[in-house]
Amino acid sequence: VEAFESELAAYTGAKHAVGCGSGSDALLLALQTAEVGSGDEVICPAYSFFSTAATIARLGASPVFVDIDPASLNLSRELTRKAVGECRRLRAILPVDLFGRISDIKAFTEIGDSLGVPVIEDAAQALGARDEEKVPGGTGARMGCISFYPTKNIGAMGEAGAILTSDPETASQLRALRNHGQTVPNHFSDLGINSRLDAIQAAVLRVKLRKLPDWLAARREVAASYDQLFSEAGALSSEQRLEEADLPLLYPARPSAPAQSAHHQYTIRVAPEIREALKLKLTFRGIETGIYYPMGLHEQPALTKPGRCPFPLPETELATRQVLSLPCHPGVDAAARLRVVESVVEEIQALHGA
Repeated sequence: VEAFESELAAYTGAKHAVGCGSGSDALLLALQTAEVGSGDEVICPAYSFFSTAATIARLGASPVFVDIDPASLNLSRELTRKAVGECRRLRAILPVDLFGRISDIKAFTEIGDSLGVPVIEDAAQALGARDEEKVPGGTGARMGCISFYPTKNIGAMGEAGAILTSDPETASQLRALRNHGQTVPNHFSDLGINSRLDAIQAAVLRVKLRKLPDWLAARREVAASYDQLFSEAGALSSEQRLEEADLPLLYPARPSAPAQSAHHQYTIRVAPEIREALKLKLTFRGIETGIYYPMGLHEQPALTKPGRCPFPLPETELATRQVLSLPCHPGVDAAARLRVVESVVEEIQALHGA
């Protein structure tokens, strides 16, 4: 475990990496370290995986749901600035690096610093990504949370996670909290949890971490091929509008160079009225797809009571009806990429002509 933590810190440039039981636990431990508790508020995007907000609510705090930027699908910095004024007990800001593209962590950190609240980066999907200033995913904020769930770009053989930080005191707190709050043997200073990283998982992750640069390069190649093929077919990037495209499809907008996504998912956007039929027809062709995510966090039954929405969430609600993720991993070779794109284009044209 210590060897993996050291190697992960070296790979990301963080001074400390603290292993834990899962990406969800990483979020929970980071929020605990930021002293988030009952009655507090944490700003987060309304469009993300459930645990982003569930960990906030589990501590008795309220997730304050803010809308996303339609091009990146990440938390909107402009709307976050507005939402700050609607918060009474803001304790932290929790942006998400969705699908491997780093959020505007620098802007959120500036907002947090002006208010005296920390930023916790949910980088569960962004290990290996870089922002426009080449800052690695998970290292731009006070704490960055990583997931090694088996579906991630490097996955453990089961559950595993980590928190990145460059603050030694924060790292010390995290190490105690993951071990029931124990600071020295049989002395418990805080109410932590049992979330130690298993040594078997760490051993597997050490091997996979060495392969990650090559795997990321392969993912970039897959995504670049999709971009080119869809563009040639008449699709547009998500910086534009669906109705403006000759082929009614938006492919993911690339971050400005030298930023690089980790391409955890390759997520297109199509008209809501054809998405389910398109997904089914691609399944018949032997092409697996996924919908991440079919509803906003503000719509999840478990989060409607603790959550707050200071403003409408039109972009979140539109994204949940339009998104469809295509195969994007190192095993998708050139022939497979072409087959995926040709199948998507043919089916969309048929559905719109029906």
